[in-house]
Amino acid sequence: MKKIFMVLAVLGLSSCFYLKGDYTLGRRNAFNDFFYTYNIRYYDDEGFKGEDVEFISESDFKEGVARHTVPGGIVVSSKMYEMAVYSNDYVRPSKKGGLVSYTVPVEFSDEKRYKLIGEVEIEGSVYRLVEPNRFGDVILINNYGDIYKRVGRIYNNRLALLNTAFILEPADAIFKYETSTSTGSKEIVQGFEVRYLGLKGYNMVFEYNRISHIGGDVIEDKKKYEFPMYDEKVSFEGIGLQILDINDAGLEYKVTKI
Repeated sequence: MKKIFMVLAVLGLSSCFYLKGDYTLGRRNAFNDFFYTYNIRYYDDEGFKGEDVEFISESDFKEGVARHTVPGGIVVSSKMYEMAVYSNDYVRPSKKGGLVSYTVPVEFSDEKRYKLIGEVEIEGSVYRLVEPNRFGDVILINNYGDIYKRVGRIYNNRLALLNTAFILEPADAIFKYETSTSTGSKEIVQGFEVRYLGLKGYNMVFEYNRISHIGGDVIEDKKKYEFPMYDEKVSFEGIGLQILDINDAGLEYKVTKI
């Protein structure tokens, strides 16, 4: 308790600067806003810090393994998709504490996870902004989670640092990073599929469909191939099939080359 009173006594003189800064902030002109505040590089609207693209391959065939398909069913399929993966950064204090001043302290709890909303550069160093508390106070941390010993306020989408002196309690408190991820929808990049369309007279009919993604549109190029139903081996578009059995109900086959 004695320690807290000592802290308050040391900081008492700075309360007037807090009030002055808080009072005059809205009365600065455009030039002073730019001079005394810092540009915020906001993370995107969903709160995501960044976006990566992952490529996923999906195939539906097993070379050399007997399989069965019905008319209209897939014989061979191989497609590549791209999927956006978003990383969302949160932080959690290592200890319960706060930035203590003669006025209202800026408190934080190790039982809560806080979202990062953006970053600023101050004197050549980058600091990340923890979401404002209910009073609008913003805690700043560096990439190691160390806490900057001044508190910010967001004003006209820029960060203003309050002149108030703050002392970190406990002195060894830091914010630890926690990252979660989410994914967007899959979009096909390229691929192909082969369907068995059934018997046409004494011929077995296959449809080959090459799929590509060009300029935001999915383009399909379909071709049909017919082979005598008594052929034991067929090949087209670099794909080889061994026909094991065929009737009106379907086709039994092996993929021999692809």
